[in-house]
Amino acid sequence: MPQVVLVRVSWDRTAVPLRAASRFYTLNIAPEPGYPFGRRGLGMAAAWRQLAGPQAAGMVFLDGDVAIDPIDVAAMLNAIDREPGRPHVAPVRLWPSSTKQARWVWGHGNGGFFHDQDPDECDYFGLSFTYLPAQLITDCMRHGMDSWTYPHVDTQIRRRAAALKMTARVVRQASPKHLNY
Repeated sequence: MPQVVLVRVSWDRTAVPLRAASRFYTLNIAPEPGYPFGRRGLGMAAAWRQLAGPQAAGMVFLDGDVAIDPIDVAAMLNAIDREPGRPHVAPVRLWPSSTKQARWVWGHGNGGFFHDQDPDECDYFGLSFTYLPAQLITDCMRHGMDSWTYPHVDTQIRRRAAALKMTARVVRQASPKHLNY
């Protein structure tokens, strides 16, 4: 099993308490002067610099408004074990309160947007419950991740993944729940 850094992103300390996330390092992102939505890119890059050892294969991100259970964690780690060099994303339904669309959509897709199609491999994904391999993280850091802010972090990560010709594999055995509905 490759070494993987597990990070729970908590917006302004509002992450839902989860026993399944007890193994995750908590990354608190908060508003600050000039950055009303915090500096998520800086936090993610700092987490990688501080937590990833030289053998780290990558980092799993779990957003604070996403609920997981032990089966979801095991499914993600098993997917990473099989393919540690590519992104993995758990299939998460995003609700209209987050997307402003008329109905729920998948948090992954193809062609530059979220929709109701559910592909096994995708070029468009959010960070709800997602693994990024070390190559992608270090490439993001070389391309300014420290300065990326919400809501552009996901977009910038997808751009860097595309530049590296990386698509994400959907982890079918995981079924996390997005709680912002």
